[in-house]
Amino acid sequence: MAQLLTHASTAAIRNCQYHNTTQWPSLYTDHVCERDDFPLDTVCELDKHTDEVWFIQFSNDGTRLATASRDSLVVIYETQSFQILHILSGYKGAIGYVAWSPDDTKLVTCSQVTHPPNRSAPTSRDHTAQVWDTEVCHISSESSNIGLSTNKILYKPENASAPSKSTPKP
Repeated sequence: MAQLLTHASTAAIRNCQYHNTTQWPSLYTDHVCERDDFPLDTVCELDKHTDEVWFIQFSNDGTRLATASRDSLVVIYETQSFQILHILSGYKGAIGYVAWSPDDTKLVTCSQVTHPPNRSAPTSRDHTAQVWDTEVCHISSESSNIGLSTNKILYKPENASAPSKSTPKP
């Protein structure tokens, strides 16, 4: 029964277009966050990247935020004050995707081919997935040549040395 109630509350949050509260919705009424209650003010500007940010991902516990960019960096912030915890570097190509492990102790990052503006040929061909230990920020695993156009990667705890990838269909 508890699992059914949790599922119903989660579905109500997922279906709420302007959801902006940390409180669980009541199951006695339909849950709706009003459009006028959606925050519109800039609270903090994350400006540590020098190029486009391609992906952001909050940790599962909500205490950290990882940003991935065309500048070949991943920046990890803590979410109370958005101070930088770690800057992950060493890629030759842009970082297109990040994924946290379920316990937030690891972060999988995936590099992309970089095409500079007004040029058709890529400047780098890194295509590397790395698994980072998020406490000390060192690489605990690396996979090279994961393939062209990888657009998603996820952490699979049962095989952490070989992240899974997804590529778009032609």
